[in-house]
Amino acid sequence: MTDINSPELDIAIEDGGSQILRDGFKKGDVVVVTGAARGFGRAIAMRLAKEGARLALWDKLENEGNSTAEACRNLGAKVNFFPTDMSNSEAIIKSTKNINNDFGPVFAVINNAGIHPRSPAIDVPLEMWNQTLAVNLTGSFLTAQAFAKDMIRESRGCIINLASGRAIAGAPFGIHYAASKAGIIAMTKTLATEWAQFGIRVNAIIPGVSETRQPLEADGVTLENLRERGKNIPLGRVGHPDDIAGMVMILLNKDAAYITGQAIAINGGAIMLP
Repeated sequence: MTDINSPELDIAIEDGGSQILRDGFKKGDVVVVTGAARGFGRAIAMRLAKEGARLALWDKLENEGNSTAEACRNLGAKVNFFPTDMSNSEAIIKSTKNINNDFGPVFAVINNAGIHPRSPAIDVPLEMWNQTLAVNLTGSFLTAQAFAKDMIRESRGCIINLASGRAIAGAPFGIHYAASKAGIIAMTKTLATEWAQFGIRVNAIIPGVSETRQPLEADGVTLENLRERGKNIPLGRVGHPDDIAGMVMILLNKDAAYITGQAIAINGGAIMLP
């Protein structure tokens, strides 16, 4: 029987730790960022550019998507922009093939693309419901599924899905949005369970209210009163896109090699998960 107080046990633990393979992002790895034109997606793309990623950027908004791509090139990154409608499965397949041709194997996918049209639950049109789930949930799944096949062959890969605090707290005038983001969390856990055996880690980030266009699209919301609301958050402010970009880099890093299937809330303490 091993003596738990034995110095030899401490040595064995230390030696064992040095032998564990901790794979993570390396300079030159290919990363796909969806919804890269604005907000979180643009901040994530620019942070990855600074870290030396080769970037494949997706968005339906071509002018703003190309603007993000150019900003990343100015930081020294190799970048291709692929106009992609996340509600269109054929567009996702086409962009996936083009990336494979241009870059080769993809190390990471950041599923950030999302929409948040607003409507009282009693009046949500079926078309709005279907479109929101198509972009936010189905598009994210199809993108993860498409690139996972190469990740399996390479025995390495990371997928990070952007959820929302509305998945936990609900979203007045956004039942379709809340449902899609709750689905993102469930999808993340399921993919993490199935694909861990292939060396693929899958995690979710749950952003809080942040200085992006999404909250500012609601009636009566201005940047000033958004920041005023932030004073009620424990850390005293609303979020910033760079907060999310920073967590993306943490989850891609080799120091996060034992993290999978997690939904990590970045919200200044506004919602504290158990």
